Amino acid sequence: MAVGCGAKIAKMLLFIINFCVWAVGIVLIAVGAYVMIEADKYSYLFGDEDTLTTVAGIIIGTGCFIFFVGFCACCGAIKEIVCLLQVYAFLIVLVIILEVVAAILAFVFQDDLIKFMEENINKIIEEEYDGSDNAATQSIDLVQKDFNCCGATGYADWDPQTLWGSTNAGLAVPESCCKDYPNHGNGCNAGTPGNPTSIESINVDGCVDAFTNWIQDNYLIVGGVCLGLLVFEILALIFSCCLISNIKNGDIA
Repeated sequence: MAVGCGAKIAKMLLFIINFCVWAVGIVLIAVGAYVMIEADKYSYLFGDEDTLTTVAGIIIGTGCFIFFVGFCACCGAIKEIVCLLQVYAFLIVLVIILEVVAAILAFVFQDDLIKFMEENINKIIEEEYDGSDNAATQSIDLVQKDFNCCGATGYADWDPQTLWGSTNAGLAVPESCCKDYPNHGNGCNAGTPGNPTSIESINVDGCVDAFTNWIQDNYLIVGGVCLGLLVFEILALIFSCCLISNIKNGDIA
C-alpha cells in the first residue's frame, strides 16, 4: 500500500472524484437514451431525421467514455496500478483539450446553428405543415407548444403563401400558437393567415428567438456545470500524478 499522508489523501480524493465521474457517465448515458427515444419529435426541424439520433449516439458514447475513464482511475488508485493511472492522466488531458475545442466551436458557430434552424422551420411552415397528423405538423406543433412561440420569427410567418395558410383562409395561425394550448378558448386563432384578430390570445414570439432565449437563460447553469467539471478534472489530474509519483518512488508499505 502507498504510505504517507500525501499519498493516502491523493488516493482517497482520486477515488471520490472519479466516483462522481462515474455518476456523470451514467447520467450522460441516460440523457443520450432519452434524446434518442424523443428524437422523432424534434428531428424534423433539423432537415435530417438522423441528426438528433447521431447527437444522442455521441452523448451515449461520451457517457461510456467517461465511465471508462472513471474505471481506470478507481481501479488504478485502489490497486496502485501505474499503467492504469497513466492512461487515466492521458485521457483527462485529452478530455480537457476536447472540451475547450468544443466550447470554442459552439461559440463560433452559434449564429450558423440559429440560421440553420430558422431556414428549416420556415421551409417546413411554407411547404409541409398542413394541419394534419404528419411528422412536419407534429414537430411544429410540439415546438410552438413547448416554447410558447409561433412561427419561425413570429406569427406573420403563417401568411397566405404557406401551405397551411392557402387552405385555412378563415384562420390566422394554427391552434398550437394559442396561449394555454390545448386548453385555449374557441376563436383564439381567428383572423386571416398571418393576421390574427386578437394578438393577445396567441404567442407572438418566433420559435427561433424563443429557443435562443431559453439557451441564454440557462447559460449560467451550463457554464457553472462546465466550470465545476473542469475543476474536478484538473484536481483529478493533479491527484493522479501525485499518486503515480508516490508509487514510482517506492512509497509502498
